[in-house]
Formats: sequence, C-alpha cells, structure tokens
Amino acid sequence: MKVFLGDLVHDWEKVSLWTFPLNVGYIGAYAKKHIPENVEVRLFKRPELMIKAIREEAPDVIGLAHYVWNTNLNKLVFNIAKAHNPKILTVSGGPIFTNINVTQKDVNSFFKATPNCDAHIFNQGERGFAELLKALLKSGGDLDTLRSTTVPGCLVNDLRKNKAVHIGEALDIIRDLDEIPSPYLSGMLDEFFAEPFVPIIETNRSCPYRCTFCAWGIGTGKLARFGDERVFSEIEYISKRCTQSMNMFIGDANFSVLERDADIAKKLKACNEEYGYPGHVSVQWNKTRPDRVYRVAKELGGMCEVGASMQTLNPDVLAAIKRRNLPLSDVIKLTDQLKSDGLDLSLFSELIVGLPNETWKSHIDANRQLIDLGAEVFNYNLHLLPGTEMNTVDSRNAYSLKTGWRLHDNAFGIYDGTTVFEGQEVVLSSNSMDFDELRSFRFIHFLIQFMWSRKWYYDYLRLFQQHEVNPVDLIVCIASAFKKNPGEMGDLYARFCADHDLENFSAFEDLAGYWGEDANLERLRTGAYGKLNYLYTYEIILGYYEAFNAFLYEVSVHAVDEFEIQNPKILLDQVREILNFNQELRIELTGQFDRVVDSKQLSYSYDILSWRDCGYQGQLARISTSDRFDYEFYLPKRQRLKLEKQLSQFKTNDINLMLRKMSEYMSADDFFYRVRPGSTEELDAET
Repeated sequence: MKVFLGDLVHDWEKVSLWTFPLNVGYIGAYAKKHIPENVEVRLFKRPELMIKAIREEAPDVIGLAHYVWNTNLNKLVFNIAKAHNPKILTVSGGPIFTNINVTQKDVNSFFKATPNCDAHIFNQGERGFAELLKALLKSGGDLDTLRSTTVPGCLVNDLRKNKAVHIGEALDIIRDLDEIPSPYLSGMLDEFFAEPFVPIIETNRSCPYRCTFCAWGIGTGKLARFGDERVFSEIEYISKRCTQSMNMFIGDANFSVLERDADIAKKLKACNEEYGYPGHVSVQWNKTRPDRVYRVAKELGGMCEVGASMQTLNPDVLAAIKRRNLPLSDVIKLTDQLKSDGLDLSLFSELIVGLPNETWKSHIDANRQLIDLGAEVFNYNLHLLPGTEMNTVDSRNAYSLKTGWRLHDNAFGIYDGTTVFEGQEVVLSSNSMDFDELRSFRFIHFLIQFMWSRKWYYDYLRLFQQHEVNPVDLIVCIASAFKKNPGEMGDLYARFCADHDLENFSAFEDLAGYWGEDANLERLRTGAYGKLNYLYTYEIILGYYEAFNAFLYEVSVHAVDEFEIQNPKILLDQVREILNFNQELRIELTGQFDRVVDSKQLSYSYDILSWRDCGYQGQLARISTSDRFDYEFYLPKRQRLKLEKQLSQFKTNDINLMLRKMSEYMSADDFFYRVRPGSTEELDAET
C-alpha cells in the first residue's frame, strides 16, 4: 500500500520559514508499525512536489494535515488526485474537528464543501488513520464499501451515495507516546534537512487548560510524555544534521510543566555549544509554575524569549474565556531572577483584542501595565478557529461576535494553474467593543510593536517614561499626529489604513475576488503586501527614517506641553541625541545585503550608555557642552554568525521582505549593535 502524507504549506513565490512535517511523520510511522501489510509512506511539505508525485507514482492513499492556513490548498490537491485516479482514498485530519463540533450538521457542511475528501480523522490522528487503513484493506480497496462503513476516530463521507456522513466513536488517546516510532530516528524526515525547514519536536502531549479560543488539547486527557532517552536522542540527531536553519520549535502546549524539561533544555544548550544548533528555541511556556519556567530558561541560557502570554488582564474576560494566567508578581520575580543570573532576557507577553467583555479601556490599560513592567507586548486580533468553543453558535450569540475575513498571512498561491487563497475569520466587534473602537487599535498596536516591543525606538520611549509618561500614552499621541499629518507620515498612515481595510471583507468570496485580480495578485507575488506591522516597520526603517525622526521630534515638542514636563528644552535636546543613537544602533548591511558591518565608533553629548546600563534610572548625564562620550558599536561573534545565517536563509531581492521574515523568528535584540565605551583594543573573546 503506497501512502502519501502531506503537511502542505503555501510556498508560491515566497521566502518563509516552515517546520518539518512532524505531524504526518507520526501518522506515517504509527501506520507502518501497526498495519501488518506492507505500507510504504512518503512525506510532503511542498504542494507542487506532491501534485507531481500523485501523477507519476499512483498512490493508494493521500492524507493531508488540515488547518485554516491550507484548507483550500488541500481541497485543490484532493481534486487533482481524484481527477487523476478516482480510486485514491483521500483523507484529511487536524483540529478543525474536535469533540466540540463533531456534529452531523458541521461534518455534512465540511464534506459538501470538500466533496473529494473521503474521510477526516478527528482528535489525535495516529490511531484513527490506522483504523481507516485497516477498514480499507478489509474492503478489498473498494471505496464504495469503505464509504458505507463507520470507522472509529473517523468521519467517513458517504454523501454521494447514501447522503450521509458516518461519525465514528472517539478513540482513546495514546497514553504511552513511545508507542509511536520516532520519524526522526527512523530517518523518515531526513530529506527535509536539505531545505531551510525548521525542526520541531514534541516532548509531551495535552493541555490542562481549555481556553475557549484555542483547540490545543481538546480530545486529550492526562498529560502524556515521550521517553527521556528518545527526546534526548532526537535533539542530538537533529543538531548533528541541521545546517539550513538556526531555529527549533518545541511543540508542547506548556513547556517547563515537567521537572525533566530542565534536563531537555540543558541538552539543547549542550548541542548548541557542540554543533552550533539550535541557535534559537521557540516555546510555549507553562502557565502555573514560574519556578520551573525559571529553571528551564536558565538552562537554555538565552536561546529563547521568556514570557507569559496573558491575552488579557481583565478578570471578566478571563472568566468568559475560561483562562487562568500566571500572576504578574510571579512573572516579575521570574525575570528578575534570570537577570540576576546574568541572562540578558527580555520579558514578552501577548494580548488579544476583541475577546468577550474586553473594553477599549481595559485593553489599553493592560498594555500600559505590561509595558510599565518592561515587557515586550504583542497584540493580536481575535480570530475564530474551527473546533473551538468560541466558534460555536452559542458563544457567537452570547458575546455578539461580529466577524469579517482577511487573507491568512503567507497563505496563497498558484498551483497547477489554479489560484488558491486561505482566509481568517476575525472578530470586528463584540458585546463590549464596537467596530470603530476595535478598529482604532490597529495602528496603535503597530506602533507599540514597532517602537517598543521590537525596540526600534525603545530608548526614545524610555526617555519619556522617565518623566512619568507611559509609552502607550505617548504612542496614542503619535498615532493621533499621524492622522493629522499633511505630509509623508500622513500619506503613510493613509496607506496603512487602506491595507487595514483589506482585513475586513464581509465574506471569504469577496476576499478571494479582490485578491484574484491581476494587480492585487501581483502585489502578493512580489511580497509588497504582508503582515502590516512588519511591512510598515521596514517601510519606515528603509525609506522614511529621517522623515519619521523629524516627525517624532515635532510630536515631542507638543508632548512636553501636553504632559507638562519640566525643563522641556533639556528634554528636547536629549530627544535629538536619542533619535540619532537609536538610528545608529541598527545593524548595517553590506554587499548584497548578506553581510553586516562588524563595528563602528561614534560620539555623543550625553552619556547614553551609562543611562541604559543602569536600567534607564536617573537623568542623562552631560558634563559640559564640550565633552563627548565615545562609544563602540559592535557585534559579538555569535550574534554576527546568527545574523549572517539568517540573511542567507531568507535571501531575496526584496530587502523589506527579507527583514520582515527574519523578524518573525529572531529576537528583537539581534537587529541592534551592542555598545560599550569606545576603545581601539581588540574585541574581547566574546567577539
């Protein structure tokens, strides 16, 4: 039996970062072990390769991992497969169906929209897919017989003949995860090391929390784990072979929830020191044990960001979405401990706007509070995911959730002559925030991410914060000034708003119609449209930094009056210095934007370095008008190598596109020079 399994991504004309197809690797490895007949499995990530193989190699079964970012791509591949050979069994699987929405109405709707999909595996996929293959073998490969069968863990499409979808009983979870052979250690995933895909590992499964907007952990029970030696062996195996990427994803819902996770982190750090990989690790931290987060983060030694994704700080919202957060006091203690251990880590957090019961005031207050703690804050618009409680009719009605559609980032392309788009259903208003209120946050969120969280104007905002002006309040003033500006900044704001309008289509069909027009599709092909925050960040940095600096200075002139700041002339003089300093901090690229300037020396009237080193406490020192403070802007060796590796990985003729893709997977600090007192001595051992 020849089985093709795909975790397909939209790779048309794109520079991006995709993970290894570990999910379908598990499915294939389990099937090979538990089906007595000979099962030949081939894995795919790129759709064009799978389409070509379907036509050339005549598979018996095609299984596709199904998510909101590849729904219509999968539909196209199923259509192509059935047109080539109607006897191919086509199967999807993934979190679009969970215990919450496996209803006759919902499954009928799915298969009517995807008629060339024969079955869908819901909840955990390994056992359900194996059961389906057994049923196929029992039927003698006859699809009509299979379609009339109820298979455990599966939804079987019998709409054409008997106008029914057969819903199988939910299967028990796999409690001993080592029952699933390792796709890494067996060599199933080896071919993906040749491309710049990012390895992902899973050390445990399940999530004890049931946030209503999330599908993670639905259909699972008590936390299950892969064996220690297996996890360590996978890390070693990957680290020896991964030369095309610096990143690794930990696919756990709550990494650091287990005591042993500190040992896993220690192994990751040891591999980094021996093999140079991984350079950066992305994790979802546990939400109840800051002591364990501390131990794991300490062992990782600066290879990851540490934070707490709060989503909201409003108790009424937390109750509505059935969520519990780490207390902020514990988060502060955690980061203070790490800093005292010499780890230069930034605290990050995430907030979602549009949640039930969230008001304009409570959301802006949450941003203020987190920024007062020094956190990097990233704000997201709530979108509704299939298979989640928030996506149910009852929840939509209870919280008056009104929605629209936007293009899913990086999820579009032309394959086999067909143009395909994926959409995201986003919340435009709720029971506690109307359309205009929610819409007003889009540009404010951009400025928070651009200026504060990604640190392009961090020192500038800290200068005002020293005068008791919260960065959020200053950013609100800046946003207001953008709206009124008659020049370049006003034009930029108008373009941003026009692009924001493209996130509010009333129906997916309207979205597809707009982006399907030649001129608009060309904008997508060239990368001239993408995630707005990063797109406009680099539009300013690459093309408008002088105009933006002049604009910020003018805003500052008005701000010193609005916020009644004492000694405004001194502050405005400091603003000029800080704006220049922030500009010089940015990494300078040379050649074909594939190399970096290692170091440079500059002088300033104020002792900015001492002010930064003491945590922005006290006043900026200026001894006399003739004194200058000499600084060396330099790159430690590890940072330089990491940058050049990422520049190579994401290389493209469009520098804006290259930098914004790098930004999605690198720490903000990686884009800035380190600074120390000026010296002509050789760089120390670190550099």
